[in-house]
Amino acid sequence: MINNPDTGAIKLNQAPGVVNYHFETFNLLAITDGDVEYDSSCFAPDIHQTKLKQIRETHHIVSPQFMLPHNILVIISADRIVMIDAGNGHKARPGAGKLVSNLHAAGIKPDDLTDIVLSHAHPDHFNGLMSDSGQLVFPNAKIHMHQKEFDFWQDDDADFSKSKNSRASLQSLQQEVKFFFSQISGKLQLFHTDEPLFDFLQPILTPGHTPGHCMFTITSGNEKFVHMADIFHDEIVLFAKPEWGTIFDIDFDLAVRTRQRILEKFALSKQRVFGYHLPWPGFGYIEKHNDVYTWMIE
Repeated sequence: MINNPDTGAIKLNQAPGVVNYHFETFNLLAITDGDVEYDSSCFAPDIHQTKLKQIRETHHIVSPQFMLPHNILVIISADRIVMIDAGNGHKARPGAGKLVSNLHAAGIKPDDLTDIVLSHAHPDHFNGLMSDSGQLVFPNAKIHMHQKEFDFWQDDDADFSKSKNSRASLQSLQQEVKFFFSQISGKLQLFHTDEPLFDFLQPILTPGHTPGHCMFTITSGNEKFVHMADIFHDEIVLFAKPEWGTIFDIDFDLAVRTRQRILEKFALSKQRVFGYHLPWPGFGYIEKHNDVYTWMIE
């Protein structure tokens, strides 16, 4: 890892669970919030579980569970410290909820953050913003979210008919999201995708997983990469069989089309990309061989 003397008062430390990347105009940290176990029934809801097991066994994975990483980016520029997503918080301990301790280990205090950008409003991305006592963990940070995402979850008539999850589960989730919105109302700033959030961060609306789900192009001088957020929840099944999908997707078929489009686009461009749930520390490339996509970890 590299310590950059141009990041003002922040002196970055080497620490497990933190990887430091130096770009032309800022430092970037990949920080793990930890791993969370999900049941295999969350994946490929219309596919027989035997087929799901077989495709994972070809990659030497025999566990019936999916262990999902939670990779968080922190961008340290001359005048801002911006974090993309906030992890699981105290509700997912001990496996996850490690963000704050890893920030401290890296030399960053919660009060240092100026902005937090949410890719979408799912609890494993926003629970880390609130402590177990209901206090803001990052009290000085503005919280940014796409207008479409906010509007969808606030709508009492939100359309859950295109998801493979149960309506009862989704309605319960909506109440959790609404309560979260009420907790951060004084900090929340809504954006659209027609202009950058900051001079280095451009949102890209990629609906399907949720209506306001966003990827982000992050640019520093001549360098750039794309944060894909939750386009992929694993590095095997959803690359080899993007049409199998997950129960997490609000619009299942649209999420499949978005996933297929992203696979084709980045396999062709060889663009460096980052995934919230892809193997730590989250950076890599998408490759295509004989019409099959694979994840190549950096």
